Amino acid sequence: MKQQESWELDWHKRKASFIEECNSEYSNFLDCLNDPDKTQSDVIANLVQVSERSLLWKEEGYIVSPTNADTFRKALPIRRYHEFAPYIERDLVIKGGVLSCSPTLRWLKTSGTTGNSKKIPYTLNWLTRYRIPAMKAMWATYLKHCPEMLDNPYSVLDMQTVKEEPSEYINGIPYQSISNRHPRLDAGDWCPPWLDAPWFTADMPQIHEEKMYYRARYLVGRPLHFISTINPSTLISMRDIMHNQRNRLIEDVRNGTLNGEEKFEKAPLLADQLDVILSEPNFSFVDIWPNLQLFSCWASASARLYKSRLNQLLPGVKQIPFMTCGTEGVVTIPIDDSLASQPLAINQAFYEFIPSYVNLDEMLDNNEDVETLLFNELEEGKEYHLIMSQANGLCRMSTGDIFRVEGYIGQVPRLNFVARAGIYHSFTGEKLTENHITEALASFAKQNDLELGLYMCGPKWKEIPGYVLLLDAPLDLLKTSDELSEHLDKALQEVNIEYASKRESNRLDRIEVIPVFNNALSKYIDLKRTAANAAQYKYKPFCQDVLFVDEVLSLQ
Repeated sequence: MKQQESWELDWHKRKASFIEECNSEYSNFLDCLNDPDKTQSDVIANLVQVSERSLLWKEEGYIVSPTNADTFRKALPIRRYHEFAPYIERDLVIKGGVLSCSPTLRWLKTSGTTGNSKKIPYTLNWLTRYRIPAMKAMWATYLKHCPEMLDNPYSVLDMQTVKEEPSEYINGIPYQSISNRHPRLDAGDWCPPWLDAPWFTADMPQIHEEKMYYRARYLVGRPLHFISTINPSTLISMRDIMHNQRNRLIEDVRNGTLNGEEKFEKAPLLADQLDVILSEPNFSFVDIWPNLQLFSCWASASARLYKSRLNQLLPGVKQIPFMTCGTEGVVTIPIDDSLASQPLAINQAFYEFIPSYVNLDEMLDNNEDVETLLFNELEEGKEYHLIMSQANGLCRMSTGDIFRVEGYIGQVPRLNFVARAGIYHSFTGEKLTENHITEALASFAKQNDLELGLYMCGPKWKEIPGYVLLLDAPLDLLKTSDELSEHLDKALQEVNIEYASKRESNRLDRIEVIPVFNNALSKYIDLKRTAANAAQYKYKPFCQDVLFVDEVLSLQ
């Protein structure tokens, strides 16, 4: 109990300054939105300052003078990650000075969604001037919508950040995910009031299931107001773990224990209440934590497919989106509760855009000149490739991400992440993408009064090739697999004219839709987590084969 009392005292000491710092960064971000031209100029000036004496810039002869968007774009080429890789490998050995002249404090490991994990330099300048201020601005938005989250030390469950001892090093420098913020690197590093809470410390279990159980054990019976995570699947996973381990949880609560060790007061009444709640097959987090007011996670692209599950899990609880970001950098910061879009994080990087219809990879492969647009030259409703220059030395990097402009706040676009560029399957020229399938499903669901849920789709080779799609469905579904297939096939033909053409000419078979029940897709997704990437795990609904089908069906 002494350890708990100690961290609670630290929580109270840190609370006021944390609120002040978050509100300060939020106000600064709003000021930047009101003066975006100057903000982007300031970012470019900082990029030049930290990189102009680097080996990359000296060897390539980059001179950006005067320092502005035009000279910056003329001096530096657009590169993809693999074209930065040789310089990154040199930086790994030299330990700084190749990409930028700010010291590399750790190497960030991406989740490997597009293949092998990348190595992104986490520099002191990038940490203190960009990444941490973005976190604080986002948390100010959370605080504005739920000030009660700092009513007491048990009001927040923060799962967007983990603290784990690094398990990999490159020449003595830690190599870990961006979500793992342990150890602290600088006085300006991320330091929320709950930094030393017992469910947040580095000695927590690293196995995903055990980590989630510990979080639940420490917080059941507490006045929890806010849950924050990156991926919506983490919330579903926590609920499933509480269900699967309900007997263990109930006994621990009854006996005041955690793994047989007495850590809490015995709570037989709470244990009886949990027994009733967790016995219900459709229990919600609100049943367990009736004070819940807010939760946060990604809400765009494939993450929006979780919406119906989240409505069941957190009924009546407001959602704020997590910032649109990757290990490579921040793109949007939430300032309101819109799930459709948030403003470009204008002070986080220098941003350029290219219309999504441009075959960017082909042009870069051919060393062609690529014209880019600035933030204030975009059209509402149009989609764009994102080119991003970050203060860690990765300047003018093609991110491979596609964003849609949903509107503006002043001169700054509000963006919605749509999909990864170039990820599609094509048997005969149809170039079917995840976005095509999701749009068709949304249209199909609306027309048939169905909730849009999780799905997984992949190509199936046969005499006339086609696609197989598993669709999360309620037990009382009235439509047959054949009816679902017919409806979705028509919807796909409306959103993809090449798909329609290939169907009409009998070069593609009708898509096969198989409804799955009992949350089998959620179970499958959870099985794919590992301790190493649980916080960063990305659900990928569009697959390159159909190997998943039998495994998912076996989980019903």
